[in-house]
Amino acid sequence: MTQTDRNQTDRNQTDRKPMKKTTKGALAAGAAALLLAGGAGTYAAWTSDGGDSAGGTVTTGRLAVEQVPESAEWTWQTAGREGDTFVPATDTLVPGDEIRFTSDYLLDIEGTNVSAELVATSGATGSGTGGALPSGLSWTPDTGNTLTNLNEEQHDDTTVTVGGTLTFAGTETGSMDQTINVNDLTVTLRQTAPATAS
Repeated sequence: MTQTDRNQTDRNQTDRKPMKKTTKGALAAGAAALLLAGGAGTYAAWTSDGGDSAGGTVTTGRLAVEQVPESAEWTWQTAGREGDTFVPATDTLVPGDEIRFTSDYLLDIEGTNVSAELVATSGATGSGTGGALPSGLSWTPDTGNTLTNLNEEQHDDTTVTVGGTLTFAGTETGSMDQTINVNDLTVTLRQTAPATAS
């Protein structure tokens, strides 16, 4: 090989070296592109599950009133006989007598914000027109027959007494052999707040 041939060979080798570097660079860039493309399939954002909120059971209250068994009683209020038992089946009244009828009732009040009232209605009727009482007799309900502002904290599971008094006026000169019917007590417990019962 002549010197000219060697020089030509060296020039050819020098010209090929940059081409190899360019090719390697292109291959490296292609590999990086493949890695990025492959990573795109596994991308995910963070999430967090706080779980279910705690629930609870809600209950409603109640209003109830019940007569205490065997609490109904008749008593004399006539001077000298106060508190003695009056027996309607055998005892009779004369002018100047006074008798009292009472009964106990148990309150059941449950409601955080409830307010209630108790109303007891009673009366006495006779053989007169429209059930009017015989002359000289009168029925007076107890003032405690109406109770207001009843609530759970103060009045639940408490007992109240309701009733009335039958009076035979001492000045009466008639009304012998008369029959008087003292009506059963009707006791109602009803809500007044926060809503009013109809």
